[in-house]
Amino acid sequence: STGAAAMERGEVETAFSEAIQAFEAGNGLVARDPAAAQAEYEKATLRLEQIIREGGVQNGKLYYNLGNVWFQRGDIGRAILNYLRAEQYMPNNINLQQNLAFVRQQRKDAFEQTEKRKVLTTLFFWHYDIPSGIRLRIFTFAFLGFWGFAATRLFWKSAALNGAIAVSGVLAALLFVSLSVEARSHRTHPAGVVIAQESIGRKGDGETYQPSFSESLHAGTEFTVIEDRGDWVQASLPDERTCWLSRRDVALVGEKS
Repeated sequence: STGAAAMERGEVETAFSEAIQAFEAGNGLVARDPAAAQAEYEKATLRLEQIIREGGVQNGKLYYNLGNVWFQRGDIGRAILNYLRAEQYMPNNINLQQNLAFVRQQRKDAFEQTEKRKVLTTLFFWHYDIPSGIRLRIFTFAFLGFWGFAATRLFWKSAALNGAIAVSGVLAALLFVSLSVEARSHRTHPAGVVIAQESIGRKGDGETYQPSFSESLHAGTEFTVIEDRGDWVQASLPDERTCWLSRRDVALVGEKS
């Protein structure tokens, strides 16, 4: 988290406590009074967003809870958005991964994986399937192991030690490349999510351009940004098709809002 802005630490803690109480109250009301439950969820949303906006706080726990609240409010787009933001802080959290996977299944849009993508995910499964946090840990152990084995080899020579040096060195190199590529991709092509219930993908950055597809995109669709022109972003979809989306209809994972 970052330092407090307009809210003091005590106020942040109080607002978070009120948000959790409202969320739990909403859960208790869902079955018998859906309208009252939604009012509680809205209160929880306002408190959590106040902490981000006025308290200057961003952390995994905060975004995770905000994702839970938006899901209970029936907003798939903002639920996925906040789960992805939470993932930046706690990539290996099992509950978060389960919730994110479940909410993704509720989306209207489904995309077929291209043959190129299938080949890449098969050949480089460790890059695509293993969370970055775990890859970073493995890289750290492999890197330290490489230099530890190399130092030991100065005093003790053996075939097994040579093998350990080779394996740890190759593993560290592969993971370093993987993490570097991912970091560069996040900088140059940030991730985004459609948060409008429907958004028309267009062939250019304006309402006057023709739609790119016969159907609109829907809340929860994820994409990466090719180009950002302020009011419009050029998006690359999971099936590698591209279109321009109005900035009103989307949010970027890296934004703090």
